[in-house]
This record gives sequence, C-alpha cells and structure tokens, in this order.
Amino acid sequence: MDQRETSPVTAATTPTAVQLPLMRWGRADASRRALLLHGLTSAAACWWRVADELAEAGWSVTAPDLRGHGLAPRTRRYDIERFAADVLPLVPDGGGAWDLVVGHSLGGVVATAAASAEPGWASRLLLLDPVITISGGVEEFVRGTLTELKATQESLLRDHPEWHPEDVFLKVQSAHRTSPYVAESFLRHNTPWAYEKELTEYGRPVTVLAADPDHNPAFTADEGRRIGHSKADFHWTAVEGAGHSVYRDNPAAVIAAALAGPAR
Repeated sequence: MDQRETSPVTAATTPTAVQLPLMRWGRADASRRALLLHGLTSAAACWWRVADELAEAGWSVTAPDLRGHGLAPRTRRYDIERFAADVLPLVPDGGGAWDLVVGHSLGGVVATAAASAEPGWASRLLLLDPVITISGGVEEFVRGTLTELKATQESLLRDHPEWHPEDVFLKVQSAHRTSPYVAESFLRHNTPWAYEKELTEYGRPVTVLAADPDHNPAFTADEGRRIGHSKADFHWTAVEGAGHSVYRDNPAAVIAAALAGPAR
C-alpha cells in the first residue's frame, strides 16, 4: 500500500528545513527499512517499481517528495545542505537508522550529504548514477534540465522505448510539477559542486550503480577508482545499457543491489 503523510520536523533541523510529503509501501513494522530519494525533476511516486518490489520482499519503504518537487513546499534556496536538513528528520518507525538509503542523481548527493552529517542516520547507501562532482560550469546541466521540463510522453517513449509506460507517465507528471526556477536554482546554488570527500569519509558501506560508459554517466570511472582506493567498504559498477535513470532502465539491477546487502 502507499499513502501520503507528512514528515516530522525537529528542533535539530535548520530553520529553513521544510516538511516533506511522504509515500509509503509495505508494513510499518517490517524488520528492514529503506528510504528512497529521487532525482532532479522527479518525485516520490517515480520509485513505484523499486518500492513495490522491496515491500514484497518484506521491507518497509518510505519515499519523500524533495523540496521544490512533487507536492513538497517551494522555497527560496535549493542548496544541498538544505535538502539534507529536510531528510535528516526522516527516521524509520520506532527510530534507529535506515537499513538502506537509495538515492538517484540529486537524491544520491542528498543522501551522501545527510549521511556524512549524521553517520547514525543510514546503515548503508545505494547511489544510482549520483552527481558527486561537477567540474567546470553548470550551463550544460541547466540547458539539459530546462529541456527535460518540457518532456512529453511521446518524446520520452521515443527516447526511451524500453521504459515502462508508468515510468513515462510519472516522469512527465513530475517534470511538469518542477518549475524552471527550482531546476535552475538548484544547479546554480550548489557551486562549487564537490562531495567526493563526504562520500569517502562516510563510515558505512556504499554501493554505486553508474550509467553505462556509452551513455554519458554522471558518476565516472575515475571517481569510482579514487573513492575505491580510499574507502574499503565501497563498490561500484556500471550497469550495461543503462542511462542516467538506472532504476527506470534496469530496475532489476537496482533491486538486486538493494537486496544483496553491504558492499564487500
């Protein structure tokens, strides 16, 4: 089942933290708890396939709409630290750490920033083609994202014929709910963009599923080698044939990585 709720905000958050609308799948009292963080121009509902499969495997799954996305509040600032402040108050029912936090793209860097700020918040990270580093300017990202906001079902089906029709519908819906101001502000409010140090110093296991090298991955092989050299409990792999939206292109690979346990 899934339903929208409102997350609590505690005194520990920054003054600019906002309450995020949540979607839930599975039993609240499940022994394993996962938090899923979507990417730029997406929303919680876009996790429908991954969340449903994890719930069927016995997990309790929670996914928020991040600030400026879906039905979440709009704000004046969209820097990563504020995104992290929004998600840190989210904890499993009964407290304790999330057994797994999955983050795609924007959600991957938000998960990294939150977990490095509060090491007890997540026991493991699974990051899907996360944007850990941007070298140089963001103009190319801005142009690409503003174009993405205009996507239609026809254009997405043409560009991604392998996507499930529900993925196409939900991506168009979430993109149209994201304003150009939010998308552009997010990219411009986070320069310089460098979170490799935070990921390397996070003291729990991390797995990265990157896009195929032939599909312009956000997470590069150079990043994977550098982080792997410094962090023993880190594993990364490029998912053959997958583009940036790894969980839409190959949901089975994401589910398998989620259920496989910590990086070895």
